[in-house]
Order: sequence, then C-alpha cells, then structure tokens
Amino acid sequence: MTTASQPIRGCFQCTKRRIVCDRGEPICRKCQKKGIECSGLGRFRFYSGSSIRGLSQGDPVPVTLPDQLQKPQRDCTGKQVPFNIRWKSDQPSKRTGRKRSICAIGTTAERNLEYSQKGHIVADERHSGECDSIPSLASDISLAASTFDALWGVPDIGPDYVKKVSCNDEAAQASISSTIAPWIPLLNSQTRMFLSHFADEVAPNMVVLDKISNGYREILLPLACHDELLQQSVCAVAAQHLALRQASFRRIAESSRAAIISRLRRDAFQEPTERLFSAFTWATLIVLLVGETITASPEYTHLLQMLFCMAGNTSDMAMSPINQFLTQQTHMFEFLGQPFLGENQGLDMLRRPLNVFLDWTYYDLPPESTYTQSLGFIRESFIKASQIYIGRATNNEDQWMHLEALKQLVSCIHPDEQGSHALVWVCFIGAADSTTPDHRQFFTSRMEGVFRKTGFQNVAAAIQSLPAIWSQKELGRWTSSLIRTLPALIM
Repeated sequence: MTTASQPIRGCFQCTKRRIVCDRGEPICRKCQKKGIECSGLGRFRFYSGSSIRGLSQGDPVPVTLPDQLQKPQRDCTGKQVPFNIRWKSDQPSKRTGRKRSICAIGTTAERNLEYSQKGHIVADERHSGECDSIPSLASDISLAASTFDALWGVPDIGPDYVKKVSCNDEAAQASISSTIAPWIPLLNSQTRMFLSHFADEVAPNMVVLDKISNGYREILLPLACHDELLQQSVCAVAAQHLALRQASFRRIAESSRAAIISRLRRDAFQEPTERLFSAFTWATLIVLLVGETITASPEYTHLLQMLFCMAGNTSDMAMSPINQFLTQQTHMFEFLGQPFLGENQGLDMLRRPLNVFLDWTYYDLPPESTYTQSLGFIRESFIKASQIYIGRATNNEDQWMHLEALKQLVSCIHPDEQGSHALVWVCFIGAADSTTPDHRQFFTSRMEGVFRKTGFQNVAAAIQSLPAIWSQKELGRWTSSLIRTLPALIM
C-alpha cells in the first residue's frame, strides 16, 4: 500500500508502454488519447513473492513454452516422464537512473512469463485511501496475467524489429501500445479471500508434491481471473472447505455449487461446441470434482461422466501447458474414480497401461533428489493396489501375500513425508481387502493420519465404510458393491 516514501505509480497501460502516466482518474489522458482501455490507478500486478520484499531469489528457471507437446522425458529406470510445466522467472530490474532503450526490452512474451517461488499477488500502490481497506492477496497465486498472452497468441514484438526503432519514434510507441496485455479488474475482498484459501489449503492436497509445481495454484487460479464460471467454481470449493471448520460457509457453498452445475447443464444445450469444450469448462469440471472429495458428495458420478465426456472431445485442442495439466488431472480422476463407478469399469480401467494414467505422479527431478525414490514407491503402491483390486474382482481367493507387499511399499513412505497424503486410494484398497487385524489396522491408521491433516470428508467416509465391507465379505466380492457401500470419490 502507498506510504509517504513510495512514489505513486501510473496505470498498467502506461507502465507497459514505458511512458510517464499523468495519473488521471478514472482514466488517464494518455490512454484516452490512444484509445486504450485504461486500468486506472487501482490495479493488480503479479510480482515475485520474495523479490518484492527485497529478499534474494534463485536463478531464473530456463524454459521454452512448446507450441506442441514435447516428447516425454525418461527417468533413470527408462520409464517415460511426462513433460512438466515450468515457468521462466522474470525478476524486477534493480537498475535505476537513465531509462533503458527499447533494444533491451526483448520480446513481450518472454518478459511476461513471470514465475514466483511463493507466488504472491499484491495490490499496486494507490493514492486513494480505499486501498487500505482491501487486504492483499495471499501467497501462492503465482502466474502473471500476461502469461496467457504468450499462450494464447497475443501479438508479440520480435527482437529484430525492436532494434530498428527508437524510444522517441511515435510509430514505435503506437506499435508497442498494440501489444499491451489485458489488465485484471479489481477483485472484491470475498473473492480474494476464497482464492487465497484455495491456494493455501486446497491446492496442496491435490498434487503429490506441492513444492515442485502445483497446477491448481499456478494454472487454475490465473485462469479463474479470466473466466467468471471457473472463478465461481474455485470460490465455491474454497467455501466448501471453509465450511468444514465454520458452518456459516455451507449455505454459500451449496448455493454456488448448484448454480454452477445448473449453468453447465444449460450451456450443454445452448453453447456452440467450440465454446462448450474449452479449457475453461474443462478446468471448471476438475475444480468441482475437487469439491466432491472435500464434501464426500454422492453426486460425484455425474461430474465424473461429464469430465470423461469432455476429455473425449478435446483431442483437437492445441496442446499447451494448460491442456497438458488438465489432461494429467483427468487421468488422475479416471484412474481413481472408475473403480468406484462399477466393477466392470474398474477392471477396464486398471487393465490398461497404468504408466499413462499415472503421469500426474511424475516430476522433472534430478536422480539424486530426495523425492525421486519416494515417487517410485508411490507409483509402485498404486500399481500393487490395482493388482489387488483386479485379483478380488476376478476371483475370491486370499491375497495376503499381495497385501503384505503393499504394506511394505506404503511403509517406505513416512506418514509425515510429503506425498504420503496421496496414498488414500491405495490404503483404502488395502484395508477393504484385508482379512487380518494387522493389515486392517495399518491401512486404516494411515488413512486416519491423512484425514487429520486435510480434513477432506471423503477420507472419513472411506474409513467409516470399512466395517460394512468387512462384514459383507462372505456374501460376495466387495468390488462389486462399492457404488452402494461407499457413495463417495476416494482419492
């Protein structure tokens, strides 16, 4: 916020044009003269969280955003490692004094890819007292809004072109103004609070490793700033999580969720195909399914079917980091959700090449990383649990040896280790098929530990369903009655 020692900055558009803003209200005269939409002084900008405080920040992470999907990398075991989303850091310049020439600017797309280790979005300094009443956005919302210009083809200024013009050239200024990235309108305080809570409390539970990269924070939240329905979905899911601790949020969570689903159903009949099958709708379905795991809603089956339908109609979409993240998360919901929709669907899913559907467990890590071995154990645990499900669905024989092997794999991941929360599905399969008190107690206690950390109600529902599953084992295969015994999405 503005202090006596801090200068009053101009509008977003004048800053991008690198000219002095006259700071007119509600729009400045220079933007009015150029016919550009002016953000005014009350605007948001995306900064690197540590550099804004004057702290040291690591070296930039070199990256090139591919026009097409790169071929999967391979880890030391020879397995394919899917391409991971990484963003180039763009630290604020520390140079002061004379103005830099336009030759030093570089391309717009390159300079606009701002990555933050902590991902703070902060409100720019404002001259009015109104900003004092607006809290700063919480940490972990990390991509610059201008990132989308690079991904979605906003015109760029090439380096060969900028060398031919000077800062005093009026034609050059006009050309630069045409590449100004769209500004993000001011979010109200309630929306800011919900986005902050989603970033801090929900997003970390939806990925295996939160410290490496988290698309729920780095991709979905910036997308939500550009799409009303997705933004409402993120806010509704945040309210669902807050309602676990404070019941007053339950009403807004339920009403918002119902309105969003109603809107999706209406759009399915009214919207053109190209608009319906979009990255925004795709992301909205994934966010809503996250909410189903928080509340343990039995209505998750309808959203899963909508997501699978969406995935089946996105093959013509140009591959981008956004679409790749959405594809990986769809694979996660397919892998973990299909066995709960029916035994035949579960068998069909788990008999496929599992490494393709476990791409959300791969990270671009050096072999010596402390997480490399843990991720290997996690993947092997999912594969072993899949074998146990298939074995129970195809015959009714004792699987004690497979359960013991699964227990040993899960034991390699300490309950407090990052990534241990991702084994809820694994532990449920192990507990449901267990016949000995030792196995039942081990897998149940691991799920209880995850529930204490996350508070997600689907974990509690899984634990509560186990006695009924164990009591009905003599009557038939527990895999054939999951949809009735446990009407919740376990993951």
